[in-house]
Amino acid sequence: MIKRVNRVFVIILSMLGALLFLWLIYFRHHKFTDDAYVMGNQIILTPLHEGIVTNIYFDDTFAVKQGDLLVQLDETDASLALGVAKENLGKITRELCQMYHELFALEDEIQVKEAEYVKAVQDLQHRDLVIQSGGVSLENYEHAQAALLSSYFSLEQTKNLYKKQYAFLQGTSIRNHPMIMKAFDDLVTAWVYLYRCKIYAPNDGLVAQRKVQVGMQVHAGEPLLAVIPLDQIWVNANYKETQMRHMQIGQKAILTADYYGYTIFFHGKVVGLPGGAGNAFSLLPPQNLSGNWIKIVQRLPVRIEIDKEDLVKHPLRIGLTMTAVTDVRAPKDSHQTASPQYATSVFKKEEDEGWKIANEIFLANMDPLLTEYIDVPFYE
Repeated sequence: MIKRVNRVFVIILSMLGALLFLWLIYFRHHKFTDDAYVMGNQIILTPLHEGIVTNIYFDDTFAVKQGDLLVQLDETDASLALGVAKENLGKITRELCQMYHELFALEDEIQVKEAEYVKAVQDLQHRDLVIQSGGVSLENYEHAQAALLSSYFSLEQTKNLYKKQYAFLQGTSIRNHPMIMKAFDDLVTAWVYLYRCKIYAPNDGLVAQRKVQVGMQVHAGEPLLAVIPLDQIWVNANYKETQMRHMQIGQKAILTADYYGYTIFFHGKVVGLPGGAGNAFSLLPPQNLSGNWIKIVQRLPVRIEIDKEDLVKHPLRIGLTMTAVTDVRAPKDSHQTASPQYATSVFKKEEDEGWKIANEIFLANMDPLLTEYIDVPFYE
């Protein structure tokens, strides 16, 4: 009997020693939580102007690529506005070319008026020599004086008209003239308005939360649907404040998802520590000044970045439940990595295409005789 008791005691003592050994070499350096959830960006797509929905090309749960057309609005009004803007740019280009030719005509007219003025001066000088001897009549002499004054003021009037026209054109090229630039801007604005009748996917991802229906009258800023980029995924592991003492950026983590079971492991690392506990950012933060105060251990969301290769092999969805184990031993690199940056290029071509169309219309209406002034400022 005593031997059996001693044997049981030895077994229990061995088990306790083994547990202590495991705690010393592993468990005290690893923090566990099953209060962890997949987080990610949700791109809510909204129209930039009101319109009637005519087509929907993707539904919930379907994968889309960046640049795929998702929703189409009626283009009637936008197409008409673009046509007016094109006509306006062509008209203003031709009018500006006409102003250049009018300026050149005034320059030639000044030379003609100067010649007429010289002739009038000479005519009066000739009559001055013979008026005393009666070589010309007094009436003829007075007509010569009036012709001189008329020629002088006609010359000055033409010079003033030239200055007026020159002031409108000087110091700028045709392309950079304010009238042309405004017409360019109006056309590009009309083109962008037309382009924005189409709503494109800004990133690869899955369509979710579709609320829009064909025939709906939608308004600017009204949510239509969302795109969830599956490559912009991370995990918020909500650790207790008592587990945060040795938590640092750069520490490794092993995660499992209930979605895939405990045989699939995700590798990650801590990339961000929170600025406050969850209760501090709640809709109704606690008022600890009240008399009935109860201490509650708070949890803090630790941001864990998952390896891209793991996400490619086993994609995760926002909101999935995760289990996280973080190794809180000192990491090799505790410096915070650069913040993730997100960008899309689908909106760049909307303006580029507008400028291309505007330039084509501008060149089509340019006078070939004035090509030297397209990009060179005009001076006397």
